Amino acid sequence: MGEPTLMPTVYTEPVTRGGAYMSNNSNAIIGARQPVPKCPADSDLGIVVELQTSGGPASDYDKHSLITRAWTKLPLFDGKGQLIAGKFRIPFRNVPIKPYLHPSQLQNLEKFQDAELYYRVVNMRDMEVQSLVNISAANYNQYRAPVIPPPSQAKPPSPRVPPTASTGLGSFHSHDPVSLHKPPPPTSPPQDWLSPPESPRSSSQKNRSAQWYNPTPNSPPQRHPSPPAPLRSSCRKVQFDINPTESETNITTEQYPSFRNRNLPKKQVRYCSPISEASQSEYNSWSTEQGGPDLDHYDHTYRTPVPTPPAAVPVAPAPIAPRTARRVLPNPPSEEGEEEHPSRQEQRLPSIQTGRVQPQDTTIGFQVDRVKHAEGGEGKVRLTAYYASTGKLVQSSISPVTCSTTAVKSNFKQNYHVFGQQEATFNDVDLQGDIVLIARFYLRKRQSEPSGFEADQGNEATLYDEETLIAWTAIPLVLCTENLSVRGRRNFNPKTMQINTGTHTLRLYTPPVPDPGQVPLEEIQGNHDWRRYGKATLRIHIFQGNPRPGSLTPSDMSEDGEDVLPEYSWLPFERSKPCRDPFLSGDGFDVYVDGCRYLPDSVTFSKVAGRVLDRKYEVHGKDINATVNLDSDIYNPVYETKTEFRENNIPPSSTIMFKVYTVDNFYKQLTVIGYATLNVFVESGTERQPNIDKPGLQVSLNEGAHQLRLYSQGPNGVDPLTESVIRDSGVRYVPCASLLVRLTRVAKGPSGKALEQSKVPQADWLRLGLYQPRPRYTDRIYFSTKCMPSKGESKLFHSMMRRPAIKVRDAVAKIAQAKESFYRSDKNLEEYIRNKLTKGDNKPLDIDLTFICQYNPKQGIKVAVDGATNLPWTNFTHAHICLNPPAAFYMGAPHATYDKLVFTEFLDLKSTNTSPQWRDGFKHFPSRSYHRFLTVIIHLQEVQVSVAKENYKYGLLEQAWTALQVFTDHYCYTSTFQLPLYDGSPSPQMLKQLAREPCKDWMERNIRSGTIHLLEGGSVYVRLADGRRDDELAGDAPGDKLLEVNTDYIPPEWEDKYARERPGKPLESMVPTGKTAEQFVDGLAIKFKNLVYKLYEEGNVK
Repeated sequence: MGEPTLMPTVYTEPVTRGGAYMSNNSNAIIGARQPVPKCPADSDLGIVVELQTSGGPASDYDKHSLITRAWTKLPLFDGKGQLIAGKFRIPFRNVPIKPYLHPSQLQNLEKFQDAELYYRVVNMRDMEVQSLVNISAANYNQYRAPVIPPPSQAKPPSPRVPPTASTGLGSFHSHDPVSLHKPPPPTSPPQDWLSPPESPRSSSQKNRSAQWYNPTPNSPPQRHPSPPAPLRSSCRKVQFDINPTESETNITTEQYPSFRNRNLPKKQVRYCSPISEASQSEYNSWSTEQGGPDLDHYDHTYRTPVPTPPAAVPVAPAPIAPRTARRVLPNPPSEEGEEEHPSRQEQRLPSIQTGRVQPQDTTIGFQVDRVKHAEGGEGKVRLTAYYASTGKLVQSSISPVTCSTTAVKSNFKQNYHVFGQQEATFNDVDLQGDIVLIARFYLRKRQSEPSGFEADQGNEATLYDEETLIAWTAIPLVLCTENLSVRGRRNFNPKTMQINTGTHTLRLYTPPVPDPGQVPLEEIQGNHDWRRYGKATLRIHIFQGNPRPGSLTPSDMSEDGEDVLPEYSWLPFERSKPCRDPFLSGDGFDVYVDGCRYLPDSVTFSKVAGRVLDRKYEVHGKDINATVNLDSDIYNPVYETKTEFRENNIPPSSTIMFKVYTVDNFYKQLTVIGYATLNVFVESGTERQPNIDKPGLQVSLNEGAHQLRLYSQGPNGVDPLTESVIRDSGVRYVPCASLLVRLTRVAKGPSGKALEQSKVPQADWLRLGLYQPRPRYTDRIYFSTKCMPSKGESKLFHSMMRRPAIKVRDAVAKIAQAKESFYRSDKNLEEYIRNKLTKGDNKPLDIDLTFICQYNPKQGIKVAVDGATNLPWTNFTHAHICLNPPAAFYMGAPHATYDKLVFTEFLDLKSTNTSPQWRDGFKHFPSRSYHRFLTVIIHLQEVQVSVAKENYKYGLLEQAWTALQVFTDHYCYTSTFQLPLYDGSPSPQMLKQLAREPCKDWMERNIRSGTIHLLEGGSVYVRLADGRRDDELAGDAPGDKLLEVNTDYIPPEWEDKYARERPGKPLESMVPTGKTAEQFVDGLAIKFKNLVYKLYEEGNVK
């Protein structure tokens, strides 16, 4: 509604008052007001406030420009349509700005330090009275936090499932539960007690031994009265008062301007409980319990006899009756990226909504997801709940509230111990308001084999001792809206107390573990005697009543920040109006080459060369040669070179083609980093480049500063040269790399000819426009829309900005390896660069797009199986993919459940049975640890479909496989490959050998020895990409004959056989009668998965 309003820019003032203020804080008193006429009374309506300050981070080159630092959103109406009027204060949130969020959802975002906005909302009828109010920072205590209503679309929370503490909403995300196994009660319960309530859980899930529930009766339905009709309002008013903040020079706010940096009151609850993390476990601990020795000493875990815990963990064992469970085939766990951002938000508990907890909601449960950033080895987590007032263990109906996970190894994912959301549920918990949950992390530090997953069960009990206890953390299990003492919390008051449900990421601390009474129920992070265990964190989910199905947080809500473009990495700017001034005979122009931005890791020192060419590639004017500044960064070099063009015969269709040269850091040879093109002229009044050179055509100089994208290859020399010839030909661009150039018009002298520097005194160059200094990129004068970053480039920018700056002179010193006296002379360095970057007899190399940016395990890799050719069978074909190591599926039970297979699903029925194609696109493998010889295993299987008496039968027949190496020198290959297929299935011995040497070398040696056999002419097209670079690769590898495909794995003597494609039968003609094409494709994919896992269940993976 309406346009943004820019509030006045004000200066901050240092805080001179004591008490609640800190000495390093400052105020910004604004005192502006904003009328809001004809405002509808809608509870979802809010005002977005943007805070801009000068100075601070990213202001090294400009201390005065205002930069957006934070934002917030103010509520205007409650759920009844009444204006939320009064004096309020609300915290600012870190960028990026998310105006679509409801004000009640902002508590999930990271705060902008402790800055707050102080404002007033009043009715227009009170404007005159409110205008007389004295605005002063001393009146800060008159402002309170607003009561923010939930979104109008939100449903009221269920009486059995209170709102999640970390979100304030009663929503749960689905997951496939895997439990921290608990022993059954001493006596056999009734049948209805043993079965969980009918829900999204499948019948196979009910049989897992982990799921022992005691569901409470369903609560009676509640009637919610309809809200009254919203009040009609003609006009509202928002008043902005004081804006205390950190020490900044200038501050301005858009739409709302006042905040204060303060100490939180002591009664404010603090704790770490971020919710915006996206992860689902890579593998789960699937197990069944067949009884065991000495069940009286079984902890709340499965298959894990443990000794008596240390004195710090007093557990009273309960009598346990053994039970058995039917073994079921697990569904493969889903896999999503996890991102995490510990922040100030993690250090405090979120505000909670007071709601009555029903008496029957005494079922409390925990899901343990993972430990991140711990040391390598075998680890497990133990959870224990205590009463802080007495130090005793919290009791449930059958046992103390204590449980543990199984031990897992840390080699599967980078910096992770993944526990697979193992789950434990406790019924009839004796609730008090002083319950704290203490988590202990035990670790046996030792190296693990690449194929190992679980810890050795025989040694797992030894993890319970003080030597292996390396970290702990705590969280209040009950939230309280009143400021009560520990003793005052002993009685659970459902009106003011609530279970701290939700997903929590907890910081880990080094031992010793404090007594429960020493754990504060509010400021967990406030005790300076606790020392952090590195950056390690534990993530758990606490639930009340029934656990929600699904991952702890969905992947599409990742808040890692790398999807958001880093500040100043790319600034959007476009020409406001087209050029209209005609370019006449005798006019001249200058070409400035200012610099490059974000060149790839393979660069050392560089230069820019360019020529003005017409459509037929004929040269006009002089060559452009830009030499690099020795003190600039090799990844962001500065050139500051100007070239004059005073020719009268430059055709209107001319294009400047630039080349950026370097000595490649990996190949040590002259290499072209990239090509860029820029049209010299445009048709007057338009943005079009002239495509003809006939006389009389009125053109204008394409004047201005331009940011040009670099491409890995130049024009083909056949198509007419234009500005768009490279972009339209589908050539891959160099990610993130760009060139900054300017075209400027030149003034004319008294004779009517364009002036030249050589004929004008240097003192007059600047005045006459013969020299224009290089602008800063942050000035936003470069037309940059043709370099708009892709989603993957946004992530690459984050990694590139973390690269240490390397001066050009230091790069020369590393390569030249000359005497120290040689480096002292800039002339020697410039001469060395000139000689190295001058073309000789050998043609320069094109850039290898593998070496753009080093692999980031958090982003992982992506693989797409697009199609196969020349298969020797006649039925349908599907494929599954995994990574080796660990190649868990081929290792047999129980390892396959830890690393799921990825299947093709969308078979293209327009392809043939001998050359099938799939339309799945990329499959993501996030958070994969770097392994020097990591390979992708692609396994194709023939699927036979037969019809008998209206029944469809599916079976697996022939199979073939291949492998592709992922990394070289810590860089992920990003290319399209044609890989030869090998008959049969890979054995575990083959896969172990592949994990020890380069894939291509192993293939060639085993082909010669006859260990593996090629399918004659059979191949598969695979796209492999760094997890941030998949958008660089085109999608139709088998069908696009002009697409560049890497064929290094094809034996040279058999290239002709692999180049020819044998005809086959269209798959759409093979679809059984009675099924539509869409139904058949979906059903075939499901049946293929079931058949593959049936082989696994039967132990017949081969």
